[in-house]
Amino acid sequence: MLKTATIFPLLFSVVVGRAAIKLATWKLERGTTLGLLESLIGSRTVGGTILTQIRLWPLTFLGLGLILIWLMSPMGSQAALRMLVIENENVESSSNITYSNLRQSSYAGAALFPGSWFAGFASTFTGALLAPEAVKTGPLDVNGNIKIPLYSSLANLSEDEDGWRDIPENNFTPSYSSLFGIPVSGIPTGNSTLSIESTYLELTCSNMTSITARTSIPNKIPTFVDPGLITTNGPFRSSSNVSADTLWAMGYLGTDITPLLANPTSSNNTCLDCLRNNFTSQKLLPGTLLYQDFSGLTNATSIYCVPSQTYVESLISCSKSSTSHSCAVTSQRLSILPSQPSALTYLSFSSVFSAMTQLLPQTTQKISNVDIFQNYLINPLSNSYIQSTPIPRLSPTNNSNNESPLLNTNMQDFSTRLSQLINAFLHGSTANSTAYLTSSNSFSISLNAKVLTTPDDLTAAIKAAPETLTVPLIIRVSTPTYALSIPFLSLFLLSTLILLLAAIFSAYLHHHNLTRDYLPYVSSLIRESQFVSMPRGGVKMGGMQRTREMRDLKVRLGDVGDVGAGWEVGTGVAVSVGQMAVGDWTGEKGK
Repeated sequence: MLKTATIFPLLFSVVVGRAAIKLATWKLERGTTLGLLESLIGSRTVGGTILTQIRLWPLTFLGLGLILIWLMSPMGSQAALRMLVIENENVESSSNITYSNLRQSSYAGAALFPGSWFAGFASTFTGALLAPEAVKTGPLDVNGNIKIPLYSSLANLSEDEDGWRDIPENNFTPSYSSLFGIPVSGIPTGNSTLSIESTYLELTCSNMTSITARTSIPNKIPTFVDPGLITTNGPFRSSSNVSADTLWAMGYLGTDITPLLANPTSSNNTCLDCLRNNFTSQKLLPGTLLYQDFSGLTNATSIYCVPSQTYVESLISCSKSSTSHSCAVTSQRLSILPSQPSALTYLSFSSVFSAMTQLLPQTTQKISNVDIFQNYLINPLSNSYIQSTPIPRLSPTNNSNNESPLLNTNMQDFSTRLSQLINAFLHGSTANSTAYLTSSNSFSISLNAKVLTTPDDLTAAIKAAPETLTVPLIIRVSTPTYALSIPFLSLFLLSTLILLLAAIFSAYLHHHNLTRDYLPYVSSLIRESQFVSMPRGGVKMGGMQRTREMRDLKVRLGDVGDVGAGWEVGTGVAVSVGQMAVGDWTGEKGK
Protein backbone atom coordinates (compact mmCIF):
# COMPACT_ATOMS: atom_id res chain seq x y z
CA MET A 1 0.00 0.00 0.00
CA LEU A 2 2.85 2.42 0.76
CA LYS A 3 4.44 1.82 -2.66
CA THR A 4 1.10 2.29 -4.37
CA ALA A 5 0.49 5.54 -2.51
CA THR A 6 3.95 6.78 -3.57
CA ILE A 7 3.78 5.75 -7.24
CA PHE A 8 0.14 6.68 -7.88
CA PRO A 9 0.48 10.51 -7.88
CA LEU A 10 3.64 10.28 -10.04
CA LEU A 11 1.90 8.05 -12.56
CA PHE A 12 -1.22 10.21 -12.44
CA SER A 13 0.75 13.40 -13.23
CA VAL A 14 2.50 11.73 -16.17
CA VAL A 15 -0.63 10.26 -17.73
CA VAL A 16 -3.15 13.02 -17.04
CA GLY A 17 -0.62 15.79 -17.73
CA ARG A 18 0.21 14.16 -21.06
CA ALA A 19 -3.48 13.87 -21.88
CA ALA A 20 -3.94 17.61 -21.20
CA ILE A 21 -1.14 18.45 -23.67
CA LYS A 22 -2.61 16.12 -26.30
CA LEU A 23 -6.02 17.71 -25.89
CA ALA A 24 -4.54 21.21 -26.16
CA THR A 25 -2.72 20.20 -29.37
CA TRP A 26 -5.90 18.68 -30.79
CA LYS A 27 -7.87 21.87 -30.03
CA LEU A 28 -5.06 24.02 -31.43
CA GLU A 29 -5.17 22.21 -34.78
CA ARG A 30 -8.89 22.91 -35.09
CA GLY A 31 -8.78 26.43 -33.75
CA THR A 32 -9.62 27.50 -30.23
CA THR A 33 -9.25 30.32 -27.77
CA LEU A 34 -6.08 31.34 -26.06
CA GLY A 35 -7.73 31.06 -22.66
CA LEU A 36 -8.62 27.40 -23.26
CA LEU A 37 -5.08 26.62 -24.38
CA GLU A 38 -3.58 28.30 -21.33
CA SER A 39 -6.04 26.44 -19.10
CA LEU A 40 -5.01 23.07 -20.55
CA ILE A 41 -1.27 23.77 -20.78
CA GLY A 42 -1.20 24.94 -17.14
CA SER A 43 -2.99 21.80 -15.93
CA ARG A 44 -0.12 19.36 -15.63
CA THR A 45 0.10 19.22 -11.83
CA VAL A 46 -2.37 19.61 -8.96
CA GLY A 47 -0.97 22.95 -7.82
CA GLY A 48 -0.44 24.19 -11.37
CA THR A 49 -4.04 23.43 -12.27
CA ILE A 50 -5.45 25.32 -9.29
CA LEU A 51 -3.15 28.35 -9.76
CA THR A 52 -3.83 28.50 -13.51
CA GLN A 53 -7.60 28.54 -13.02
CA ILE A 54 -7.28 31.26 -10.37
CA ARG A 55 -5.14 33.41 -12.67
CA LEU A 56 -7.63 32.91 -15.52
CA TRP A 57 -10.56 33.91 -13.28
CA PRO A 58 -13.54 33.72 -13.64
CA LEU A 59 -13.71 29.97 -13.24
CA THR A 60 -15.12 28.07 -16.21
CA PHE A 61 -16.71 24.63 -16.37
CA LEU A 62 -13.51 23.38 -18.02
CA GLY A 63 -11.41 24.81 -15.18
CA LEU A 64 -13.67 23.27 -12.56
CA GLY A 65 -13.52 19.91 -14.32
CA LEU A 66 -9.73 20.03 -14.51
CA ILE A 67 -9.50 20.83 -10.78
CA LEU A 68 -11.81 17.93 -9.89
CA ILE A 69 -9.83 15.54 -12.10
CA TRP A 70 -6.50 16.56 -10.58
CA LEU A 71 -7.85 16.30 -7.04
CA MET A 72 -8.18 12.59 -7.75
CA SER A 73 -4.36 12.41 -7.59
CA PRO A 74 -3.90 13.11 -3.83
CA MET A 75 -7.27 11.57 -3.00
CA GLY A 76 -6.44 8.38 -4.85
CA SER A 77 -3.04 8.23 -3.15
CA GLN A 78 -4.61 8.57 0.29
CA ALA A 79 -7.34 6.10 -0.60
CA ALA A 80 -4.65 3.55 -1.45
CA LEU A 81 -3.34 3.91 2.10
CA ARG A 82 -6.73 3.69 3.77
CA MET A 83 -8.76 1.24 1.73
CA LEU A 84 -7.18 -1.70 3.60
CA VAL A 85 -7.68 -1.24 7.35
CA ILE A 86 -6.95 -3.38 10.38
CA GLU A 87 -10.00 -4.17 12.48
CA ASN A 88 -10.30 -6.15 15.67
CA GLU A 89 -12.62 -9.10 15.23
CA ASN A 90 -14.00 -10.87 18.28
CA VAL A 91 -13.50 -14.61 18.04
CA GLU A 92 -15.84 -16.37 20.44
CA SER A 93 -15.04 -19.48 22.41
CA SER A 94 -16.47 -21.05 25.54
CA SER A 95 -14.93 -22.01 28.86
CA ASN A 96 -15.90 -22.39 32.52
CA ILE A 97 -15.51 -20.08 35.48
CA THR A 98 -16.00 -20.46 39.23
CA TYR A 99 -17.36 -17.88 41.64
CA SER A 100 -18.13 -17.72 45.35
CA ASN A 101 -21.73 -18.64 46.15
CA LEU A 102 -23.52 -16.00 48.24
CA ARG A 103 -26.52 -18.30 48.72
CA GLN A 104 -24.51 -20.69 50.88
CA SER A 105 -24.67 -21.14 54.63
CA SER A 106 -23.62 -18.45 57.07
CA TYR A 107 -21.27 -19.61 59.82
CA ALA A 108 -21.85 -16.52 61.94
CA GLY A 109 -23.60 -18.52 64.64
CA ALA A 110 -21.08 -21.34 64.62
CA ALA A 111 -17.94 -21.47 66.72
CA LEU A 112 -15.88 -21.93 63.56
CA PHE A 113 -16.25 -18.32 62.37
CA PRO A 114 -15.09 -16.33 65.44
CA GLY A 115 -12.43 -18.91 66.22
CA SER A 116 -11.04 -19.17 62.70
CA TRP A 117 -11.26 -16.44 60.05
CA PHE A 118 -13.05 -13.62 61.92
CA ALA A 119 -9.80 -11.77 62.66
CA GLY A 120 -8.89 -11.77 58.98
CA PHE A 121 -12.42 -10.67 58.09
CA ALA A 122 -12.25 -7.76 60.57
CA SER A 123 -9.06 -6.52 58.92
CA THR A 124 -10.58 -6.82 55.45
CA PHE A 125 -13.76 -5.11 56.64
CA THR A 126 -11.85 -2.16 58.06
CA GLY A 127 -9.87 -1.84 54.83
CA ALA A 128 -13.10 -1.72 52.85
CA LEU A 129 -14.50 1.04 55.08
CA LEU A 130 -11.41 3.15 54.32
CA ALA A 131 -11.11 2.30 50.63
CA PRO A 132 -10.71 5.23 48.16
CA GLU A 133 -13.88 6.90 46.94
CA ALA A 134 -13.30 5.55 43.42
CA VAL A 135 -13.38 2.01 44.82
CA LYS A 136 -16.48 2.59 46.95
CA THR A 137 -18.40 3.91 43.96
CA GLY A 138 -16.79 1.60 41.38
CA PRO A 139 -17.75 -1.87 40.12
CA LEU A 140 -14.88 -3.69 41.91
CA ASP A 141 -13.94 -3.79 45.57
CA VAL A 142 -10.46 -3.06 46.85
CA ASN A 143 -9.36 -6.64 46.05
CA GLY A 144 -10.82 -6.69 42.53
CA ASN A 145 -13.96 -8.70 43.36
CA ILE A 146 -17.14 -7.91 41.41
CA LYS A 147 -19.67 -5.84 43.34
CA ILE A 148 -23.39 -6.51 42.88
CA PRO A 149 -25.67 -3.45 42.51
CA LEU A 150 -28.86 -3.05 44.47
CA TYR A 151 -31.65 -3.88 42.08
CA SER A 152 -33.74 -1.12 43.66
CA SER A 153 -31.14 1.47 42.56
CA LEU A 154 -31.93 0.56 38.93
CA ALA A 155 -35.62 1.39 39.31
CA ASN A 156 -35.45 4.30 36.86
CA LEU A 157 -33.89 2.16 34.12
CA SER A 158 -36.12 0.49 31.55
CA GLU A 159 -36.22 -3.28 31.34
CA ASP A 160 -36.61 -5.56 28.33
CA GLU A 161 -39.15 -8.32 27.85
CA ASP A 162 -37.00 -10.72 29.87
CA GLY A 163 -36.71 -8.36 32.82
CA TRP A 164 -33.10 -7.27 32.21
CA ARG A 165 -32.12 -3.73 33.09
CA ASP A 166 -29.02 -2.53 31.26
CA ILE A 167 -26.70 -0.38 33.37
CA PRO A 168 -25.32 2.64 31.45
CA GLU A 169 -21.55 2.87 31.25
CA ASN A 170 -21.50 6.66 31.63
CA ASN A 171 -23.29 9.20 33.82
CA PHE A 172 -24.79 6.55 36.08
CA THR A 173 -23.53 5.09 39.35
CA PRO A 174 -25.63 2.36 40.96
CA SER A 175 -25.74 1.74 44.69
CA TYR A 176 -23.96 -1.48 45.59
CA SER A 177 -25.29 -4.10 47.95
CA SER A 178 -22.08 -4.63 49.92
CA LEU A 179 -18.59 -3.36 50.61
CA PHE A 180 -17.36 -6.66 49.18
CA GLY A 181 -17.71 -8.06 45.70
CA ILE A 182 -18.04 -11.67 44.61
CA PRO A 183 -14.68 -13.43 44.10
CA VAL A 184 -14.37 -14.98 40.64
CA SER A 185 -11.61 -17.39 39.67
CA GLY A 186 -10.34 -18.21 36.21
CA ILE A 187 -11.05 -15.00 34.28
CA PRO A 188 -9.29 -15.57 30.93
CA THR A 189 -7.41 -13.07 28.81
CA GLY A 190 -9.67 -11.18 26.43
CA ASN A 191 -13.26 -10.03 26.73
CA SER A 192 -15.67 -12.39 28.44
CA THR A 193 -19.20 -12.48 29.81
CA LEU A 194 -20.80 -14.61 32.48
CA SER A 195 -23.96 -14.73 34.54
CA ILE A 196 -23.93 -14.85 38.35
CA GLU A 197 -26.71 -15.77 40.76
CA SER A 198 -26.58 -13.99 44.12
CA THR A 199 -28.66 -12.70 46.98
CA TYR A 200 -28.44 -9.81 49.40
CA LEU A 201 -30.37 -8.20 52.24
CA GLU A 202 -31.87 -4.75 51.78
CA LEU A 203 -33.22 -2.52 54.52
CA THR A 204 -36.04 -0.03 54.20
CA CYS A 205 -35.70 2.46 57.06
CA SER A 206 -38.47 5.01 57.44
CA ASN A 207 -38.98 5.82 61.10
CA MET A 208 -36.56 7.73 63.30
CA THR A 209 -37.10 8.82 66.90
CA SER A 210 -34.93 10.53 69.47
CA ILE A 211 -35.51 10.24 73.22
CA THR A 212 -33.58 11.26 76.30
CA ALA A 213 -31.18 8.56 77.45
CA ARG A 214 -29.01 10.57 79.87
CA THR A 215 -30.11 12.97 82.51
CA SER A 216 -27.69 15.60 83.61
CA ILE A 217 -27.49 17.03 87.15
CA PRO A 218 -25.04 19.87 87.86
CA ASN A 219 -21.72 18.69 89.26
CA LYS A 220 -22.75 15.05 88.90
CA ILE A 221 -22.06 12.31 86.36
CA PRO A 222 -24.96 12.01 83.87
CA THR A 223 -27.31 9.14 84.64
CA PHE A 224 -27.94 6.65 81.80
CA VAL A 225 -31.55 5.63 81.20
CA ASP A 226 -31.95 2.48 79.12
CA PRO A 227 -34.84 2.82 76.65
CA GLY A 228 -35.41 -0.90 77.20
CA LEU A 229 -36.04 -1.80 73.57
CA ILE A 230 -32.91 -3.84 72.76
CA THR A 231 -32.20 -6.64 75.21
CA THR A 232 -31.37 -10.31 75.19
CA ASN A 233 -35.07 -11.08 75.81
CA GLY A 234 -36.64 -8.53 73.51
CA PRO A 235 -38.78 -6.98 72.34
CA PHE A 236 -35.83 -6.45 69.97
CA ARG A 237 -33.49 -9.37 70.56
CA SER A 238 -29.73 -8.92 70.70
CA SER A 239 -26.71 -10.79 72.01
CA SER A 240 -26.32 -8.37 74.93
CA ASN A 241 -28.16 -5.68 76.81
CA VAL A 242 -27.58 -1.99 76.26
CA SER A 243 -25.39 -0.27 78.85
CA ALA A 244 -24.04 3.20 79.57
CA ASP A 245 -20.93 2.37 77.52
CA THR A 246 -22.85 1.26 74.43
CA LEU A 247 -22.22 3.47 71.39
CA TRP A 248 -24.72 1.76 69.10
CA ALA A 249 -26.74 -1.45 69.11
CA MET A 250 -29.02 -3.47 66.87
CA GLY A 251 -32.02 -5.59 67.79
CA TYR A 252 -34.40 -7.74 65.75
CA LEU A 253 -38.10 -8.35 66.17
CA GLY A 254 -39.39 -11.23 64.06
CA THR A 255 -39.99 -14.94 63.75
CA ASP A 256 -37.03 -17.25 64.19
CA ILE A 257 -37.00 -19.56 61.15
CA THR A 258 -34.33 -21.90 62.50
CA PRO A 259 -36.94 -24.64 63.19
CA LEU A 260 -37.77 -24.64 59.47
CA LEU A 261 -34.30 -25.95 58.59
CA ALA A 262 -33.92 -29.55 57.56
CA ASN A 263 -31.51 -30.00 60.50
CA PRO A 264 -32.40 -27.28 63.05
CA THR A 265 -29.78 -28.44 65.57
CA SER A 266 -26.85 -27.83 63.19
CA SER A 267 -25.35 -24.35 63.07
CA ASN A 268 -23.55 -25.11 59.81
CA ASN A 269 -26.55 -25.12 57.48
CA THR A 270 -28.12 -21.72 58.14
CA CYS A 271 -28.95 -20.84 54.57
CA LEU A 272 -32.26 -19.73 53.12
CA ASP A 273 -32.12 -22.35 50.37
CA CYS A 274 -31.71 -25.01 53.06
CA LEU A 275 -35.24 -24.37 54.37
CA ARG A 276 -38.02 -26.86 53.87
CA ASN A 277 -40.56 -25.68 51.33
CA ASN A 278 -43.72 -26.60 53.27
CA PHE A 279 -44.64 -23.01 54.15
CA THR A 280 -45.73 -19.86 52.36
CA SER A 281 -44.87 -16.22 52.78
CA GLN A 282 -48.35 -15.53 54.18
CA LYS A 283 -47.46 -17.44 57.36
CA LEU A 284 -44.57 -15.08 58.15
CA LEU A 285 -44.61 -11.34 58.60
CA PRO A 286 -41.55 -9.25 57.74
CA GLY A 287 -39.28 -8.67 60.70
CA THR A 288 -38.13 -5.31 62.02
CA LEU A 289 -34.57 -4.27 62.73
CA LEU A 290 -33.93 -1.52 65.28
CA TYR A 291 -30.71 0.47 65.14
CA GLN A 292 -30.08 2.58 68.23
CA ASP A 293 -27.37 5.22 68.42
CA PHE A 294 -26.16 6.31 71.86
CA SER A 295 -23.34 8.57 70.65
CA GLY A 296 -25.26 11.75 71.50
CA LEU A 297 -24.61 13.64 74.70
CA THR A 298 -28.13 13.18 76.06
CA ASN A 299 -30.38 11.54 73.48
CA ALA A 300 -30.70 8.04 72.05
CA THR A 301 -31.61 7.92 68.35
CA SER A 302 -33.71 4.95 67.23
CA ILE A 303 -34.14 3.99 63.55
CA TYR A 304 -36.60 1.27 62.54
CA CYS A 305 -35.98 -0.74 59.37
CA VAL A 306 -37.75 -3.55 57.54
CA PRO A 307 -35.33 -6.11 56.04
CA SER A 308 -36.06 -8.04 52.86
CA GLN A 309 -34.07 -10.58 50.86
CA THR A 310 -33.53 -9.99 47.14
CA TYR A 311 -32.39 -12.63 44.64
CA VAL A 312 -30.82 -11.35 41.44
CA GLU A 313 -29.10 -12.57 38.32
CA SER A 314 -26.31 -10.30 37.12
CA LEU A 315 -24.69 -10.26 33.69
CA ILE A 316 -20.99 -9.44 34.02
CA SER A 317 -18.54 -8.30 31.37
CA CYS A 318 -14.79 -8.65 31.93
CA SER A 319 -11.77 -7.46 30.02
CA LYS A 320 -8.36 -8.84 30.90
CA SER A 321 -4.90 -8.25 29.47
CA SER A 322 -1.42 -9.25 30.56
CA THR A 323 -1.18 -6.17 32.79
CA SER A 324 -4.70 -5.45 34.05
CA HIS A 325 -8.26 -6.64 34.24
CA SER A 326 -11.64 -5.02 34.81
CA CYS A 327 -15.11 -6.42 35.38
CA ALA A 328 -18.51 -4.83 35.91
CA VAL A 329 -22.16 -5.78 36.11
CA THR A 330 -23.65 -4.54 32.86
CA SER A 331 -27.19 -5.83 33.25
CA GLN A 332 -29.34 -7.20 36.05
CA ARG A 333 -32.72 -8.78 36.62
CA LEU A 334 -34.59 -10.53 39.41
CA SER A 335 -33.60 -14.18 39.56
CA ILE A 336 -35.83 -16.60 37.67
CA LEU A 337 -34.67 -19.49 39.88
CA PRO A 338 -36.85 -20.69 42.76
CA SER A 339 -36.21 -18.71 45.93
CA GLN A 340 -37.67 -18.11 49.36
CA PRO A 341 -40.11 -15.25 50.06
CA SER A 342 -38.42 -11.89 50.47
CA ALA A 343 -39.71 -11.66 54.05
CA LEU A 344 -37.28 -14.42 55.02
CA THR A 345 -33.76 -13.06 55.49
CA TYR A 346 -30.55 -14.24 57.10
CA LEU A 347 -31.51 -12.07 60.08
CA SER A 348 -34.45 -14.42 60.58
CA PHE A 349 -31.98 -17.00 61.89
CA SER A 350 -31.61 -16.15 65.57
CA SER A 351 -28.07 -17.55 65.73
CA VAL A 352 -26.93 -15.43 62.79
CA PHE A 353 -28.40 -12.19 64.10
CA SER A 354 -27.17 -12.80 67.63
CA ALA A 355 -23.63 -13.41 66.35
CA MET A 356 -23.82 -10.30 64.18
CA THR A 357 -24.80 -8.07 67.12
CA GLN A 358 -21.91 -9.54 69.10
CA LEU A 359 -19.17 -9.57 66.45
CA LEU A 360 -19.96 -6.58 64.22
CA PRO A 361 -19.06 -4.00 66.90
CA GLN A 362 -15.73 -5.81 67.29
CA THR A 363 -14.74 -5.49 63.63
CA THR A 364 -13.44 -1.93 64.05
CA GLN A 365 -11.37 -0.37 66.82
CA LYS A 366 -12.36 2.83 68.58
CA ILE A 367 -9.21 4.93 68.58
CA SER A 368 -9.15 8.52 69.88
CA ASN A 369 -12.92 8.41 70.44
CA VAL A 370 -13.52 7.76 66.72
CA ASP A 371 -15.99 5.10 65.58
CA ILE A 372 -15.35 4.49 61.87
CA PHE A 373 -18.32 2.10 61.63
CA GLN A 374 -20.87 4.77 62.50
CA ASN A 375 -18.98 7.51 60.68
CA TYR A 376 -19.35 5.43 57.51
CA LEU A 377 -23.12 5.52 57.98
CA ILE A 378 -23.00 9.31 58.09
CA ASN A 379 -20.46 10.16 55.37
CA PRO A 380 -19.16 7.03 53.58
CA LEU A 381 -17.20 8.74 50.80
CA SER A 382 -15.02 10.96 53.00
CA ASN A 383 -12.19 8.99 54.57
CA SER A 384 -11.04 12.08 56.44
CA TYR A 385 -14.46 12.28 58.10
CA ILE A 386 -14.54 8.54 58.83
CA GLN A 387 -11.10 8.55 60.43
CA SER A 388 -11.13 11.82 62.33
CA THR A 389 -14.66 12.70 63.45
CA PRO A 390 -14.98 11.89 67.18
CA ILE A 391 -18.02 10.52 69.00
CA PRO A 392 -20.04 13.56 70.16
CA ARG A 393 -20.69 12.18 73.66
CA LEU A 394 -17.01 11.39 74.28
CA SER A 395 -15.64 14.61 72.74
CA PRO A 396 -18.29 17.31 73.23
CA THR A 397 -17.70 20.76 71.78
CA ASN A 398 -19.21 24.16 72.56
CA ASN A 399 -20.19 25.01 69.00
CA SER A 400 -22.61 22.11 68.36
CA ASN A 401 -25.52 20.35 70.03
CA ASN A 402 -23.35 17.24 70.55
CA GLU A 403 -26.17 14.93 69.50
CA SER A 404 -26.08 12.10 66.96
CA PRO A 405 -25.25 13.19 63.38
CA LEU A 406 -27.67 10.48 62.22
CA LEU A 407 -30.48 12.92 63.00
CA ASN A 408 -29.46 14.80 59.84
CA THR A 409 -28.97 11.72 57.67
CA ASN A 410 -31.37 10.88 54.85
CA MET A 411 -33.27 7.67 55.60
CA GLN A 412 -32.74 6.23 52.11
CA ASP A 413 -29.00 6.80 52.35
CA PHE A 414 -28.91 5.29 55.82
CA SER A 415 -30.84 2.24 54.57
CA THR A 416 -28.34 1.65 51.77
CA ARG A 417 -25.24 2.14 53.95
CA LEU A 418 -26.38 -0.09 56.80
CA SER A 419 -27.44 -2.73 54.25
CA GLN A 420 -23.92 -2.64 52.78
CA LEU A 421 -22.33 -3.20 56.19
CA ILE A 422 -24.69 -6.03 57.17
CA ASN A 423 -24.23 -7.75 53.79
CA ALA A 424 -20.46 -7.42 54.17
CA PHE A 425 -20.71 -9.20 57.53
CA LEU A 426 -22.95 -11.94 56.12
CA HIS A 427 -20.54 -12.40 53.21
CA GLY A 428 -17.63 -12.56 55.61
CA SER A 429 -19.35 -15.25 57.67
CA THR A 430 -19.43 -17.71 54.75
CA ALA A 431 -16.84 -20.49 54.57
CA ASN A 432 -13.27 -19.35 53.85
CA SER A 433 -14.53 -15.89 52.93
CA THR A 434 -11.38 -14.02 53.97
CA ALA A 435 -9.15 -16.15 51.76
CA TYR A 436 -11.61 -15.88 48.87
CA LEU A 437 -12.08 -12.13 49.22
CA THR A 438 -8.38 -11.32 49.34
CA SER A 439 -7.36 -13.70 46.56
CA SER A 440 -9.60 -15.38 44.03
CA ASN A 441 -6.74 -17.82 43.41
CA SER A 442 -7.66 -19.39 46.75
CA PHE A 443 -10.18 -21.48 44.85
CA SER A 444 -9.96 -22.80 41.33
CA ILE A 445 -12.05 -24.72 38.86
CA SER A 446 -12.05 -28.37 39.77
CA LEU A 447 -11.63 -30.76 36.86
CA ASN A 448 -14.47 -32.79 38.28
CA ALA A 449 -16.74 -29.81 38.97
CA LYS A 450 -20.08 -29.98 37.25
CA VAL A 451 -20.68 -27.06 34.94
CA LEU A 452 -24.12 -25.64 35.70
CA THR A 453 -25.46 -24.85 32.25
CA THR A 454 -29.24 -24.87 32.85
CA PRO A 455 -31.55 -23.27 35.44
CA ASP A 456 -32.40 -26.76 36.73
CA ASP A 457 -28.71 -27.50 37.27
CA LEU A 458 -28.25 -24.22 39.16
CA THR A 459 -31.34 -24.79 41.28
CA ALA A 460 -30.21 -28.25 42.32
CA ALA A 461 -26.66 -27.06 43.07
CA ILE A 462 -27.77 -24.03 45.09
CA LYS A 463 -30.05 -26.25 47.15
CA ALA A 464 -26.93 -28.05 48.38
CA ALA A 465 -25.38 -24.68 49.42
CA PRO A 466 -21.86 -25.23 47.99
CA GLU A 467 -19.07 -22.74 48.60
CA THR A 468 -18.55 -22.12 44.88
CA LEU A 469 -20.47 -22.52 41.64
CA THR A 470 -19.00 -23.30 38.21
CA VAL A 471 -20.82 -21.83 35.22
CA PRO A 472 -20.18 -21.42 31.48
CA LEU A 473 -18.18 -18.47 30.24
CA ILE A 474 -18.20 -16.88 26.79
CA ILE A 475 -14.78 -15.58 25.76
CA ARG A 476 -14.29 -13.01 23.04
CA VAL A 477 -10.67 -12.63 21.99
CA SER A 478 -9.96 -9.61 19.86
CA THR A 479 -7.99 -10.73 16.77
CA PRO A 480 -6.60 -8.17 14.28
CA THR A 481 -7.95 -8.79 10.76
CA TYR A 482 -7.74 -6.93 7.45
CA ALA A 483 -10.89 -5.36 6.11
CA LEU A 484 -11.72 -3.25 3.07
CA SER A 485 -13.04 0.24 3.56
CA ILE A 486 -15.77 0.57 0.94
CA PRO A 487 -15.65 4.40 0.72
CA PHE A 488 -11.88 4.50 0.24
CA LEU A 489 -11.95 1.53 -2.11
CA SER A 490 -14.57 3.31 -4.22
CA LEU A 491 -12.48 6.47 -4.26
CA PHE A 492 -9.36 4.56 -5.31
CA LEU A 493 -11.24 2.75 -8.08
CA LEU A 494 -12.66 6.06 -9.33
CA SER A 495 -9.24 7.72 -9.43
CA THR A 496 -7.78 4.65 -11.14
CA LEU A 497 -10.61 4.72 -13.70
CA ILE A 498 -9.87 8.37 -14.43
CA LEU A 499 -6.21 7.46 -14.85
CA LEU A 500 -7.09 4.65 -17.27
CA LEU A 501 -9.48 6.86 -19.28
CA ALA A 502 -6.83 9.59 -19.47
CA ALA A 503 -4.30 7.09 -20.85
CA ILE A 504 -6.78 5.81 -23.45
CA PHE A 505 -7.82 9.36 -24.38
CA SER A 506 -4.17 10.44 -24.74
CA ALA A 507 -3.42 7.47 -27.03
CA TYR A 508 -6.51 8.23 -29.11
CA LEU A 509 -5.56 11.89 -29.60
CA HIS A 510 -1.97 10.93 -30.39
CA HIS A 511 -3.17 9.01 -33.43
CA HIS A 512 -5.58 11.72 -34.56
CA ASN A 513 -3.40 14.80 -34.16
CA LEU A 514 -1.82 15.96 -37.45
CA THR A 515 1.21 17.60 -35.91
CA ARG A 516 3.95 16.19 -33.84
CA ASP A 517 4.35 17.31 -30.24
CA TYR A 518 4.26 21.12 -30.53
CA LEU A 519 3.12 22.22 -27.15
CA PRO A 520 4.52 23.19 -24.67
CA TYR A 521 8.17 23.21 -25.69
CA VAL A 522 10.33 26.38 -25.71
CA SER A 523 11.65 25.42 -29.13
CA SER A 524 8.10 25.78 -30.42
CA LEU A 525 7.90 29.24 -28.85
CA ILE A 526 10.89 30.60 -30.77
CA ARG A 527 10.30 28.58 -33.97
CA GLU A 528 8.79 31.47 -35.93
CA SER A 529 11.06 34.19 -34.57
CA GLN A 530 12.94 36.13 -37.29
CA PHE A 531 15.86 36.46 -34.93
CA VAL A 532 16.55 32.75 -34.58
CA SER A 533 17.55 30.30 -37.29
CA MET A 534 15.68 27.00 -36.95
CA PRO A 535 16.30 23.64 -38.66
CA ARG A 536 13.96 22.61 -41.44
CA GLY A 537 11.06 20.29 -40.67
CA GLY A 538 8.12 22.50 -39.77
CA VAL A 539 5.28 20.91 -37.82
CA LYS A 540 6.51 17.45 -38.77
CA MET A 541 9.30 17.86 -36.28
CA GLY A 542 8.29 17.42 -32.66
CA GLY A 543 9.16 20.01 -30.04
CA MET A 544 11.45 17.68 -28.10
CA GLN A 545 13.27 16.60 -31.29
CA ARG A 546 13.82 20.23 -32.23
CA THR A 547 15.14 20.98 -28.72
CA ARG A 548 17.60 18.07 -28.88
CA GLU A 549 19.01 19.34 -32.18
CA MET A 550 19.30 22.93 -30.88
CA ARG A 551 20.13 22.30 -27.26
CA ASP A 552 23.27 24.48 -27.42
CA LEU A 553 21.47 27.49 -28.93
CA LYS A 554 21.61 30.47 -26.56
CA VAL A 555 18.45 32.56 -26.46
CA ARG A 556 17.35 35.57 -24.50
CA LEU A 557 14.13 37.53 -24.14
CA GLY A 558 14.81 41.20 -24.36
CA ASP A 559 14.39 44.58 -26.10
CA VAL A 560 15.31 44.41 -29.80
CA GLY A 561 14.19 47.89 -30.75
CA ASP A 562 11.48 48.97 -33.17
CA VAL A 563 10.85 46.17 -35.59
CA GLY A 564 8.13 45.72 -38.07
CA ALA A 565 8.34 42.04 -38.33
CA GLY A 566 6.53 39.53 -36.13
CA TRP A 567 6.25 35.87 -35.56
CA GLU A 568 3.40 33.57 -36.09
CA VAL A 569 1.63 31.17 -33.70
CA GLY A 570 0.54 27.80 -35.04
CA THR A 571 -3.11 28.93 -35.25
CA GLY A 572 -2.22 31.35 -38.00
CA VAL A 573 -3.07 34.44 -35.92
CA ALA A 574 -0.42 37.13 -36.43
CA VAL A 575 0.75 38.87 -33.30
CA SER A 576 3.02 41.95 -33.42
CA VAL A 577 6.18 41.53 -31.43
CA GLY A 578 6.52 45.21 -30.57
CA GLN A 579 9.46 46.11 -28.33
CA MET A 580 10.05 42.56 -27.09
CA ALA A 581 11.41 39.67 -29.13
CA VAL A 582 13.55 36.57 -28.77
CA GLY A 583 17.09 37.00 -29.99
CA ASP A 584 20.48 35.19 -29.87
CA TRP A 585 22.39 35.49 -26.65
CA THR A 586 25.32 36.88 -28.71
CA GLY A 587 23.24 39.90 -29.56
CA GLU A 588 23.59 39.36 -33.34
CA LYS A 589 20.27 39.83 -35.11
CA GLY A 590 19.00 37.68 -37.90
CA LYS A 591 21.44 34.84 -37.32
